[in-house]
Amino acid sequence: MVSVALSLKRLLIGRPIPTAEEQAHRLSKRIALPVFSSDAISSTAYATEEILIVLFLAGSAALHLAIPIAVGIAALLAIVAVSYEQTVHAYPNGGGSYIVGKDNLGTVPGLVAASSLLVDYVMTVAVSVASGVAAIASAFPGLFAWRVLIAVVLVLLVAIANLRGLRESGRLFSIPTYSFILLCSGLIVVGLIRWATRTLHPIPHGLAEPAARTMGLFLILRAFSAGCSAMTGTEAISNGVPAFKPPESRNAGITLGIMAAILGTFLIGVTWLSHVLDVWPKLEDTVLSQVGRSVYGNGTVLYFALQIATMAILIIAANTSFADFPRLSSILARDGFMPRQFQNRGDRLVFSNGVIGLALISIVLIVIFQANVTRMIPLYAVGVFTSFTISQAGMVVHWYRLRESESGWRWRAVMNGVGAVSTAIVSVVIMATKLPEGAWIVLIAIPALVVLFHSIHRHYERVGRLLRPQGPEELAELGRAMLVEPRTTVVLFVSQVNAVVARSLYLAKALGEADTRAVTIKGEDATLDMLEEQWAEIGTDVPLEVVESPYRELVRPAVKYIRSLEPGPDHMVVVVIPEFVVDHWWHAFLHNQNALRLRGALFLVPWVVVVSIPLRVGSAEQTFAPVAVTTPRSREASTAKPGGGRLRRTAIRRAPGRRS
Repeated sequence: MVSVALSLKRLLIGRPIPTAEEQAHRLSKRIALPVFSSDAISSTAYATEEILIVLFLAGSAALHLAIPIAVGIAALLAIVAVSYEQTVHAYPNGGGSYIVGKDNLGTVPGLVAASSLLVDYVMTVAVSVASGVAAIASAFPGLFAWRVLIAVVLVLLVAIANLRGLRESGRLFSIPTYSFILLCSGLIVVGLIRWATRTLHPIPHGLAEPAARTMGLFLILRAFSAGCSAMTGTEAISNGVPAFKPPESRNAGITLGIMAAILGTFLIGVTWLSHVLDVWPKLEDTVLSQVGRSVYGNGTVLYFALQIATMAILIIAANTSFADFPRLSSILARDGFMPRQFQNRGDRLVFSNGVIGLALISIVLIVIFQANVTRMIPLYAVGVFTSFTISQAGMVVHWYRLRESESGWRWRAVMNGVGAVSTAIVSVVIMATKLPEGAWIVLIAIPALVVLFHSIHRHYERVGRLLRPQGPEELAELGRAMLVEPRTTVVLFVSQVNAVVARSLYLAKALGEADTRAVTIKGEDATLDMLEEQWAEIGTDVPLEVVESPYRELVRPAVKYIRSLEPGPDHMVVVVIPEFVVDHWWHAFLHNQNALRLRGALFLVPWVVVVSIPLRVGSAEQTFAPVAVTTPRSREASTAKPGGGRLRRTAIRRAPGRRS
């Protein structure tokens, strides 16, 4: 079974990569663009649509406001991109908003930024994959009913691709990303040419227009906040600077600029085309699909190619989160705010635990929201602007601290200050407009994560103080404690008499010559009588104690017995447990696993050491020779006469004034 699982793993993931080859697996700018920018670029497929959905509430006459809103978002994108370009050079080791906030503003702001990004990464996977399924369902309506299952399968495929490593996933996803860039660029250029030659005509609408409402400021701000979902993923490159080939900061900065230029152009271009074509948002047909059908022609090869490329890049957009979520989790784990397992890199030099965790959480969200993009969008981009604000404010403090050594620090601080103020305003707008639609869930999740991170950190600090004494006085005290030999009691749990029990008893007497006990938990009377007879026949001087179990339990009476011995710093209790190790994994279902359950329960009892004595059934075709039960220091027991074994009934009592 193990070999089959390993073969399957190698087929899906690939051969292990040694640490020495890490440098060769860094990303060039060409590969890094689809890895870190697909999230931002793919938002072209739904950002305009989300703006139009909100504006359409006020009637089709309000749709013309989509253009100034898109221009405003593009301007904000430029500010944020320039600000993050400075972050890339100032913090070449990655970490983005979390590291910048933690170093310059304090631990709590840093954790708020990290929590915001982690939530956004999860939402990015769910929204991007659901949008990709919606895009292909627009071209092939028969797939609409299967959207949830398709989305789940696609998340799993993206996760497997990322487990193969960043370079391989980048190569795999570069073709769809560049195909989308080419087809979307062609869409804008062809649309502009057809508009200039007056061959591009508005889409006729046979549906009734919704009742017109007053176009107030709140509705405009709500449309703006919906369109700001286009900016998610902007910070991804700053988090993953170490993944670039040298010079890391320079290559990351260039890639960031290319990404911002592509996204800004596509956002304005698609929004302008939707205005020229008088596109209305529809549930069963995306805005980009309607624009592509009008520009390229309905049923043409280019239209279907655009839809397929859109689906592909929206799914690949999840790859940005799969690249950054594990990396940010590893940094948090390094600092003691997340479980240490997230710091471990797998066979392919990726943080595989983060990849698997992100996939599972995203699948749960997709199932809960039934892969509906509109239902998930209110939860999307709520936290990311908080991380933008913390990052830019932290950079202002960073440049001020370097004012004496960094030339040009003033204009850098001003640029980051403008970014901080802009993103702070947008954060307030997004929270105010999306709160009634479900964004309150995110506003609860972020503080909850911060509290969880602090709780994990306190645990690691407590364990650290215990395991790593710091001062000379503590070390001296530890040395004195090592000179005190604690009293040792060794307990062997016996359920039957056989060769492995005999060998276990030999080991038990070697560990605790002064106080060795053999204990059985009373089950059926007939079984107990047979065990007592066999124990008397083996001729050991260790009496067999019988612990009463009125309800035929094993674990609870055994643990109660061990606690009755009052283990502590001056009294170490060693529990020896013989157990089977079976040939095949499925053989485990044929045994009751009592030893496993007992071990698990005893691990929770302080000052108790558990020693497992395995009997490997597969290699035990040979017959064990009889073993004389003696201790290394005392040979008198080896001459014990048969029948000399004793039996002792045990009543579990606590000593007066002592706690178990």
